[in-house]
Amino acid sequence: MRKLSRPIELPELTVARKKYAQINSPEEAWSRFGDNGNREKVRKQLESTQNNLCAYCENSLGKAGHIDHFKPKSLDRKVTFDWENLIVSCCERNSCGEKKGEYYRSYWVNPYLKDPSGLFRFYANGQIKGRTPDAQSIIEDFGLDCPRLEEKRRTILSTYQNVLLSIVDDPEVIEYYLQETIEIFPTAHEQTIKNLLQ
Repeated sequence: MRKLSRPIELPELTVARKKYAQINSPEEAWSRFGDNGNREKVRKQLESTQNNLCAYCENSLGKAGHIDHFKPKSLDRKVTFDWENLIVSCCERNSCGEKKGEYYRSYWVNPYLKDPSGLFRFYANGQIKGRTPDAQSIIEDFGLDCPRLEEKRRTILSTYQNVLLSIVDDPEVIEYYLQETIEIFPTAHEQTIKNLLQ
């Protein structure tokens, strides 16, 4: 996870809070909000803000991104259309929004509200470890250590580390390499660089 900067709230959400205020079921209100394409607008804006990466695992959303209510609307109807509570996550099984489901824990970190990047340590073998007990629990709760994500990080980070090791003696080449846009797992890439240059 990395710190994300939320854009200005879409007016559709402001309207939705008033329009669907009398509907007791948050699921029904959310469903009606999606009927006219407004939910799609919200998802697209969040995807763009997140560089088409899952807010939790930093992997590519591909075509499988969905709006996740950080605090589930089933636990608090007031957060159904709360801009600060909406995040786009991947829909992969055993990780991220799918894994956290309808649960909520007070130690979780909403990456739009707080910088979570220092909570985790990434390794070139694909592993992720929490720096605190709460951070380790976040990893488990969101499935950030699932075999699929570990394998994908390992494949990318081990190659990345080998390239960096081969150019570590040439500061100009390193500088050029660091300016490349990293597609997925940006926090893990950043830590790999820092570890190699220390």
